[in-house]
Amino acid sequence: MLTICGAKARRNNYKPCRQPAMSNGKCRLHGGKSTGPRTKEGKQRVKVANTKHGFYSAEAIAERKLCRTLIKASEVKNR
Repeated sequence: MLTICGAKARRNNYKPCRQPAMSNGKCRLHGGKSTGPRTKEGKQRVKVANTKHGFYSAEAIAERKLCRTLIKASEVKNR
């Protein structure tokens, strides 16, 4: 038997959705939020995909700090 979604739509006077349901009982439009990646590889893939520039990453901050200390050390020696 084909089950229907049944989610109530505010746009249509709260009438139920008539789309065919997936295994969770809701249609592809009302299936609910994603639970996100669960494996380490999946989490790493999302992390890489959402990194825009890396300016505030720990590695970049450490590199800038090292550059500042080297510049200050060279200024003291040149005086």
